[in-house]
Parts: sequence; C-alpha cells; structure tokens
Amino acid sequence: MKLIFAFVMLGWLFAACKNDPPNQLHHDPNYTDVYICPMDCEKGKMYGQPGKCPVCHMDLKQKDVKLEDLNRAKDSTGVK
Repeated sequence: MKLIFAFVMLGWLFAACKNDPPNQLHHDPNYTDVYICPMDCEKGKMYGQPGKCPVCHMDLKQKDVKLEDLNRAKDSTGVK
C-alpha cells in the first residue's frame, strides 16, 4: 500500500513540474504595449511607458494594440 502511494505521489510530482512557460510569455510581434488613461481624458491618447495621466492623475493602464492600428492612428493625426 505504501509503495502504491509513493508511485502516485511521484507521478503527481512529475506531472506538476512541467517546464512549459505560461501563455502570457508568448509575445505576438504584431502587437505592442501602450498605456492609456482609464478615464480617456485625452480622447485616446497613448503613451509608450507607464505613468500618470497629466489631466486626472490616475495611473495609466496597459493595453495591447496591433502595430498596424498604432501606425494608422499616427498617420491620421500627422504624428511621426
């Protein structure tokens, strides 16, 4: 009985110790992280790094955006 218990515990240990990285670590090169105000004070303005909104002083929230959409937004505003 103890031998069966030991094999079950070893099996459980090996199954629990897989070295697969979490899905969050797989980064899609078509996306990038930007930071936006959760209150949208500046009507969709995006920042490249975390910080505080200059209008309401809330912490900026991270958001994943497609690079294609980011480039389209820059083209429409004339920002280079």
